[in-house]
Amino acid sequence: MGLTIVLISIAAAIGVVLVVYGIVARDRAITEAETGGPSARVTYRTLADVREQLRRRFEPTGAPVWIAAQSPNALAADLASADLQLRPYEFRILQLGSALVLALVGYTRFGVNLAVPVLAVVGYVLPVIYLRNRRGHRLRMFEAGLPRAMELIANSMKAGQSVAQSLGAVTENAGPPVSEEFRLAQREVELGASVESALSNMVKRMGSSDLRLMVMVITIQHAVGGDLPAILTTLADTMRQRAEMREEILAATAQSRASSLIITLLPVVAGAFLFFVVPDYFRPMFVNPLGWVILALAAGLLVLGNIIIRRITAIT
Repeated sequence: MGLTIVLISIAAAIGVVLVVYGIVARDRAITEAETGGPSARVTYRTLADVREQLRRRFEPTGAPVWIAAQSPNALAADLASADLQLRPYEFRILQLGSALVLALVGYTRFGVNLAVPVLAVVGYVLPVIYLRNRRGHRLRMFEAGLPRAMELIANSMKAGQSVAQSLGAVTENAGPPVSEEFRLAQREVELGASVESALSNMVKRMGSSDLRLMVMVITIQHAVGGDLPAILTTLADTMRQRAEMREEILAATAQSRASSLIITLLPVVAGAFLFFVVPDYFRPMFVNPLGWVILALAAGLLVLGNIIIRRITAIT
């Protein structure tokens, strides 16, 4: 019986992976067929193609009603910012599949037990954690390269080019993900969109406050005039100085933040290890009301200590 359940769990995991891979491969094939090549992200033929790609990334078309009713706009923005070619309902299906797989693993190991719903919740949350980490990493890389992009735009404008033309200097000389996002904005402009509209779409995709500030500067300059290259150069220097100061603060508070992470994870990891390896040793904590009180008190103290340390080391 146990071997059968293990085989079912493995088959379910393989099925989830194949479904997600099939969805991604199908969307990629459709996109390549529509745009005539594998580099569909930057080879749009018309402005309608660009808008269609943006619509696919921000509007969950074809989603089941029971999933579409969950207001996936924020999730769609996160997927676009993380550069994951998944629609919101496809990501929800991946979450449900992950929860099902871990729940089956828990049932195989412990039978009908509290571990089954706990592992199901963990499986449902794991894709979200991956999404947030990927989005944060890509956003940090983008903001780190944004001052360089602003200087490239300023230098191109000093050479006599317009803002629309200077976007090409960023796509040719900056690294990803900056070059990828500016290339998409450049294609939008070439196909008839305004510079403000293309840059506003980039802000929606990335959600960067630094990029929003740059777009605001360009928009105001178009409205009232001014020395835009000088403003962009000054703004780039300011962003670099702020990033250096942030890194110094992070280095100064690294020990406290590491202590917060270790103190928080150590009891959780130790408890989970004991629960999986020696279930009988940890069972009284779940079957005795006093154990529930102790677990709740410990969890509350961990959360409180973590909040205090984060407030002390917070960068404002």
